[in-house]
Amino acid sequence: MIGAVALLLTACVAVPGPVPGIVIDPADPYYYSPEYCVGCWYGQWGGRIGYHRGGGRPWERPHSEADHHGENRGRDIMHEGHR
Repeated sequence: MIGAVALLLTACVAVPGPVPGIVIDPADPYYYSPEYCVGCWYGQWGGRIGYHRGGGRPWERPHSEADHHGENRGRDIMHEGHR
């Protein structure tokens, strides 16, 4: 049981640095994991494909396509947030 808890805690890692739309908040840090993590959203954000959570959850608000792939292309393509 302790091993499973340790595995779950290490699967999601806090991501420092600039990630599109991420709010830097110690109470709600942004986490990314290439593997499943509880409470995470799966998709591409900031150029990372995998599981995301925290950071103010900018993917739930209207955003541009560029926010997904972390590049400048797609700034003119806006869409509603994902839940």
